Amino acid sequence: MISLFYLITGGAFSVFLIVLAIYSIGEKKTRAAIISLISSTVLCFIWYSGYTLLSFPDYLLAIPLTFALLLVVLFFVPFGDVHPLSIGEVKKRVDERDVIFSREEYLPGTEQYEHYYRLRPEFREIDNHIRDLPELLEPGGRYYDPVKSTSIDHIFDVIENLTSQVDGPASSKRINVSQTEITSEIKKLVLLLGADDVGIAKLNPMWVYSHVGRGPEQWGTPIENNHKYAIVFCIEMNYSRVEKAPKLPVTEESAACYLRGSHISVSLAQYIRSLGYPARAHVSGSNYQIMLPPVAYDAGLGELGRIGYLISPKFGARIRLGAITTDLPLIPDKPIAFGVQDFCAKCRKCAINCPSGAIPKGAPESVRGVEKWPLNVEKCLQFWRQTGSDCGLCMRVCPYSHPSTFVHNIVRAGLKRSPIAHTLSVWGDDFLYGRKIKYDRGSSKKNNSVIKRHRDHESSS
Repeated sequence: MISLFYLITGGAFSVFLIVLAIYSIGEKKTRAAIISLISSTVLCFIWYSGYTLLSFPDYLLAIPLTFALLLVVLFFVPFGDVHPLSIGEVKKRVDERDVIFSREEYLPGTEQYEHYYRLRPEFREIDNHIRDLPELLEPGGRYYDPVKSTSIDHIFDVIENLTSQVDGPASSKRINVSQTEITSEIKKLVLLLGADDVGIAKLNPMWVYSHVGRGPEQWGTPIENNHKYAIVFCIEMNYSRVEKAPKLPVTEESAACYLRGSHISVSLAQYIRSLGYPARAHVSGSNYQIMLPPVAYDAGLGELGRIGYLISPKFGARIRLGAITTDLPLIPDKPIAFGVQDFCAKCRKCAINCPSGAIPKGAPESVRGVEKWPLNVEKCLQFWRQTGSDCGLCMRVCPYSHPSTFVHNIVRAGLKRSPIAHTLSVWGDDFLYGRKIKYDRGSSKKNNSVIKRHRDHESSS
């Protein structure tokens, strides 16, 4: 009997490695495919030589068999606690005027510039340095392409135009709805419109920005959004495009997802208002009144990782978020914990590969009552402007971002349950895919010449 289990176990491990190699070929991960095939061959030779060539008795075969089965059990069975995201008492709302994407728009000589840096003089020097760099998708960026960059910029222009449609009066004829039925109907509609996952949260007032920092609304005005619920959804970013990060395809994919998300948000908000309930879409552009990652966490769509993004259990970091806030009576979902905090504490791959050093490598810190890894947003945006894309390398290297294949889903199943799986998975991901990713850094000589021409043009304008 032991001999039979020994043969079956060895075969199962070998088949798993062969299947991994096949998927890796499809994912264009040559290193992982080669290592998987070599590992399968070596395992077969060592495992079966003990049975055939050396003719080990059952009691000796039981030793590697027990070790292998114990490894499987430890990978999937909970040993210890999986720590959820720690959120304490949050007492202060974030001012959208302090968001880095708002700050980069404050141009010297404008009223916004003078007013803001009287309030926040500590940001003036670094923000001026960022503004000296080429704007995203403009000439001077390392990956700037006159056709592709202009095309992507046009998509963002279309999104900007949608910000005027995010809100409006609700119908005077309110339709009475069943809370259970309308919750189910709304979720079905969001998925039908093109989202890949959806959840509902009771809107925490602390996740609403305190003042307008961007968008068509008057800058600096207090934000009064007292809606009870948030409908939050995510859109999966194409794996092959994310794999091209930090080059332009990842930015093109971001723009396409934001455009799709904007259409979903605006359409759904208009539908809810037609039922007689207030609703506001929150779209890129910017017309956000809420902080999407914590609201999405409350809606059960994922956990906040070291990367600074929401990590989805289905799609990893390869997502873009959208939301609608409303008073339509809905049933909220609950936050989930599937091992992200423990895994990110061990992994650090996003921090190691971040070219700007914006992602911290150390332990999480308490930021406004939330235990998180605070990003250096200034370093991140500087790199965006230097490259002319929105980078995405952290998203690309995150082990959670592997596609939802049979093999990767098996690993994810272990990560949800076992802290031991976190350690083994970090080691396995580094072994198969490498700890440090290689990417095309472009031509710095060409980049410098383009920057010079761009600045010469500005000085003569």
